[in-house]
Amino acid sequence: MSDAELTAPPSAGGLSAVKHWRQFGAHEWRHVRSGLRGLVLGTLLPVAFFYVSYRTWSFSVAVLVVLAWSAAVFAWHRRVEHRIDVFSATTFVFACVKAGAGLISNNPFLYLAWPSIENLIYGGVFFGSALLGVPLLAMYARRIYPVPRQVQASAAFRRAFIVVSAVWLAGFLLRASLRLVFLTQLSLEAFLLVDTVAGWPINLAMVSFTVWYPLRTLRRAGMIEPEAVP
Repeated sequence: MSDAELTAPPSAGGLSAVKHWRQFGAHEWRHVRSGLRGLVLGTLLPVAFFYVSYRTWSFSVAVLVVLAWSAAVFAWHRRVEHRIDVFSATTFVFACVKAGAGLISNNPFLYLAWPSIENLIYGGVFFGSALLGVPLLAMYARRIYPVPRQVQASAAFRRAFIVVSAVWLAGFLLRASLRLVFLTQLSLEAFLLVDTVAGWPINLAMVSFTVWYPLRTLRRAGMIEPEAVP
């Protein structure tokens, strides 16, 4: 069952409602675990693999390791879960582009600077799609948190993700700027460490806002099921 097909018991207004996480059953928690697994495999581990491979062998080997890992995770999700995982798919596409740029130029700076360009592309696409009424950022949110189809089609849901997408655009601009500053001023080891340490607060802030603000908006619109009383 795809995340777009997830349903929830009707709310008082007759529309499907988003379940509070304390009311999740086995199916919802399976959805959450699958999304988190995709996030770790497709987004976090490639960074660690690049650093270890680069220090152990060479830049070209590190690029190929990341590309091979991204392709394997993408294929695994497609074969085992019978669907395309948005995290691994995104990582695989950008890994192909980065690998091409990195291997052709054999330039670690170009390879490591590419995520800043990714950030600008992501931010612009997220915000533009939200303004058009089809927020792509919602795909990532739905991958982890089950949202019924009727809620996804609501005006409140779309308005919430316009605000969230604007926050991500601002966060990505900040993230891209800091990465380029670190890359030009620090050694590779220091860059990878500082970039990760500096990036996590920004990423966590954006993710936390993405979790909090849409749920707050939907709750005000009466689309959140009341939390069950123990």
